Amino acid sequence: MVILKITPIKLEIMKYTLLTAILIFVSCTVKSQTIRYFEFRQPLGFTDTFTSFIVATSDSITISNVLNDITLPIDDRRFISGNVTNGSGGFNNNGTNWYSWHYITNEWQLTVANVEYCDGISSNIGNNPAVIAGDTIYFCPWDSYPYKEVYNTVLSIEDLNSDFQIKIYPNPSTHKIYFEWLSNNPLFIDLYSVTGQLMLTTKLSQANNKIDISQLSKGIYFIHISDNKINRVEKIIVEH
Repeated sequence: MVILKITPIKLEIMKYTLLTAILIFVSCTVKSQTIRYFEFRQPLGFTDTFTSFIVATSDSITISNVLNDITLPIDDRRFISGNVTNGSGGFNNNGTNWYSWHYITNEWQLTVANVEYCDGISSNIGNNPAVIAGDTIYFCPWDSYPYKEVYNTVLSIEDLNSDFQIKIYPNPSTHKIYFEWLSNNPLFIDLYSVTGQLMLTTKLSQANNKIDISQLSKGIYFIHISDNKINRVEKIIVEH
């Protein structure tokens, strides 16, 4: 029998090598996460008009929280709070208007409470985001809420009042989910788990208007629906 003797120096080297490997793995995992974009809306005073802005994150918990809030009534959705900085970040726009500021990716979250000094209107920040909160560069517009996921931030956001009617049934479901909509445009479907993992993607037509969810595990999922002009996110429940 061969007995291996590990000296304290060798043990420290092994620990260092293992720690380095773990750090490299975590770093690669974080870098490989997909950045996803979300539009937030904010009412302008006591009118029916809105301003909007786009934020980015690759944090799975934040993505799950936003997707869940999008399915709730507007009054039940949480507002955004986090660090902002100069420049649009390549994604923050409101239609044809590109902002001179953006929320720093992965440095924002949804919240239900905050201090008053970081409140404000997103369209009034201007070229210096520090105007929101002195030198803290922190922004928490209390009346903002997540509206939808954005899939092409280079394109302008569609008219803020546009929408389309769609019926999804049965929900909850065990095997198949059917879609009904009025136009003849095809629907592009992406189905995500609550952790943001893409589980299914397909194209539907009026002649083929269902998806098979029999292979999915029991639980809650989010469906992104698009006709290349309008986007919506709906929540479905899979039961077996």
